[in-house]
Amino acid sequence: MNYGWINPNGHRTCTGGGVTIYEYERGLLYRNGAFQRVLNAGRYRVWPWSGSRIDIFDTRRQMTQVANQKLLTSDQVTVTLNITADYEIVDVVLATHRVANPQLQLYNDLQLVARNVVGAVDVDALLQNRVAINTQLQEAVVLLTVDYGVSVSNVGIKDVILAPRIRDLLIKEVEAKRAAAAMLIGAREEVATLRALANAAQIIEKNPALLRLRELDVARTFADNSGNTIVMGLGKKLSVASTRKAAPNDSIVE
Repeated sequence: MNYGWINPNGHRTCTGGGVTIYEYERGLLYRNGAFQRVLNAGRYRVWPWSGSRIDIFDTRRQMTQVANQKLLTSDQVTVTLNITADYEIVDVVLATHRVANPQLQLYNDLQLVARNVVGAVDVDALLQNRVAINTQLQEAVVLLTVDYGVSVSNVGIKDVILAPRIRDLLIKEVEAKRAAAAMLIGAREEVATLRALANAAQIIEKNPALLRLRELDVARTFADNSGNTIVMGLGKKLSVASTRKAAPNDSIVE
């Protein structure tokens, strides 16, 4: 007959009979309440009258989540966060003897660290610097969990939920910034165009022949299309050139 049960925090306990510890598990052997040694994978038997007990822990990587955690940023904006973290028990002795429930302790540590980190930044930094904040969260949590034999990795903010009023204000702010940026780009382009025209005017003022060459170039462009009439100033006279055949009633003004 086997005497065993599963504890509320997930580990198995055996006080009599045969028990198997799998490769991904570690067991703690107690005799008359005193810790004896760590048991690796294998088959073990506990005699009910021996006063022995085996606690068996799963050492595989697992995931925990702090859901719907309401926190206050440094600029007094309330945000709701979902935070996740991967963890594994690397020292079953510490995890058992230092804290009553390592999973619950990790959950509480995540809450505390998130409150401290998020409370030190404003909402804009929280939304824009997610990677840096995740790094801060992980570094702070690791310092706490190493004390009770738990290794933590991949700590991160999964979701940032804002109140509808705050979300609408941020959307309007982003739209205003984009509109201002577009106006600034347009103004810069207009200034560049005016500067180019001013430079061209200075060059033409120093070299009037360039303007005449430009006029001839424009006239050549128009002449390529039939049906255009070109009027050019030649001294005090006007010269009219046509790229279409003159009709009987057409007249040329000199």
